[in-house]
Amino acid sequence: MNRPAAAVLLGTVALVLTACGSSPVPPPPVPPVPQPDPAAAQQKIPDAFDAGKGWSAVGADGGKLTDPVLAARAGAVLFAEASNDGKTVRVIAKDEKTGADRWASAPVELPEEETNYHDVSTRLFETAKDGKDYAVLASTGLEGGDAVNKAKKVTHLDVFDIGATTNGGKAARRIVVPAEASRFAVQDGGTALVEVDRATAVADVSTGQVATYEQQSPALKAPKPCEHDIGDCNLNLTVPGATAKGPLVQGFRAFWTPGGWFSGDVVPPGAKANVGSADVRTYGTPDGQHVLAAWPVDDDATVRMWAVHDAATGQVLASVRCAQSTVDDRDRRQPQPLLDPGGRYLVAGLVVFDLEAKKGSCFAETETRKAVKVESVGPDGIAYGTSEAPVRIDLSTGEAKPLAEETSLPVAIDRNVAVIDKESEGVYVYPRR
Repeated sequence: MNRPAAAVLLGTVALVLTACGSSPVPPPPVPPVPQPDPAAAQQKIPDAFDAGKGWSAVGADGGKLTDPVLAARAGAVLFAEASNDGKTVRVIAKDEKTGADRWASAPVELPEEETNYHDVSTRLFETAKDGKDYAVLASTGLEGGDAVNKAKKVTHLDVFDIGATTNGGKAARRIVVPAEASRFAVQDGGTALVEVDRATAVADVSTGQVATYEQQSPALKAPKPCEHDIGDCNLNLTVPGATAKGPLVQGFRAFWTPGGWFSGDVVPPGAKANVGSADVRTYGTPDGQHVLAAWPVDDDATVRMWAVHDAATGQVLASVRCAQSTVDDRDRRQPQPLLDPGGRYLVAGLVVFDLEAKKGSCFAETETRKAVKVESVGPDGIAYGTSEAPVRIDLSTGEAKPLAEETSLPVAIDRNVAVIDKESEGVYVYPRR
């Protein structure tokens, strides 16, 4: 299980110096033209992208880089490159169009692990706040300890300003959570969530401030009485996301923001808070402005009413009836739910929401079509997913078309490039045609 500046063209004026017999000032050197990458060119990719102009991700030693993070606002692809001994990691930022290195950070020392294998407990994320783009290297494990004293569990968030970090630069700050993490999540607005035993730490990576919410903290209680036939909703509280109004809280058969709105007041038409043993489940979204929820329905235990709620008010913005599916699989390197870089399309397994049109689309199996699991979507509304073969989906029409079986699908897309992650075979990035 895997746990995971721009080149500026300066306008110049050549000045010919005639005084004292000076020679003309030579023009600036012309940047080398990127050479074709044979490894990238031989991959089978969707037709919207140019295989002949792609690049493959390799480190300074020529080794393959893995687990890419597309920082679309910064026009970069980020990687975490581990040292040979697994004790340190460097964050690498490459230009998304050319693959050229923008910078590689100084080595970041990782917490220790009993197995001395850090791939599970180290993840890289990107976020933005107040016009700055950040890379966040999250790592967890043990720190300190000797023959007498026990090591302490710890989680580090090493934060890099993508636009200001220089080659060999250190993290702008390190945020320390004194516990071992079981889950990381990062949202826009500079918010990082670290789930630890019976608590969630919510960090602002731009300032280093951390708020920790214990599961049974009074600060997380529902904003109104919510008793059930057995127990009430203030049981087994978790924090799956953050909003501008505070933490998003999942309780027993309900969710809310403390002191704000309550899910029982915003049930979408055709749904219920609970049906039998099924209850409503909520998920934070990458932008922090929306909340995703899967509501039970009366007539079919295999179906949910998927809804997007306004994070500020709880009001339903769009809903669609679709098959039940898991969107919080912790084994996935690509988090779910996910947003396209433009922030318009929200993907949750078999469901895609157009947040601008306030419309949901379901790609579950029907009488005429097989189920399609959506894996990525671009700002143009073209998505890619998997059925019995790779699939291209036009979200404006809902039409899904199969691609050749050997086609590699993007894991991330922006207005300029698509990122293909073939895991152990390599990472490839392709410009649009």
